[in-house]
Amino acid sequence: MKKQLLITGISCALLSVISARLTAQTPQALMPKMGKYGCTASKYRGGSYEYIPHGSFTLNADGTYFYSGFEKPSKGKYTVDQSGNLLFTGGYLDHGKAEKIDRPDKFFLVFPTIPDNRWTCSYVGK
Repeated sequence: MKKQLLITGISCALLSVISARLTAQTPQALMPKMGKYGCTASKYRGGSYEYIPHGSFTLNADGTYFYSGFEKPSKGKYTVDQSGNLLFTGGYLDHGKAEKIDRPDKFFLVFPTIPDNRWTCSYVGK
């Protein structure tokens, strides 16, 4: 009985150390570039694609973002998950997710009030 308790205790301690290390940081390679990301939507019309600009968002190192698509910018917060996706809270992109895709510094953005299915957002600079 004591041996089982000892094994259980050691297992729990190891699991908590490992999970703390995994959740403590997002690998630097998955962190997005800080700066401005321009967003567009695409629609297929008459045999070709039409690209419609939808403003931009700017990521700051302090975990805040600004969406510039209106007269007055909208401010909120973001986090980065372990896959490198951006998760937005507050502001215009509230409850949105920008999913990292296979191209550098590019995301597919979806959020509840989106007028199109999704936007493509690409890094455009500081």
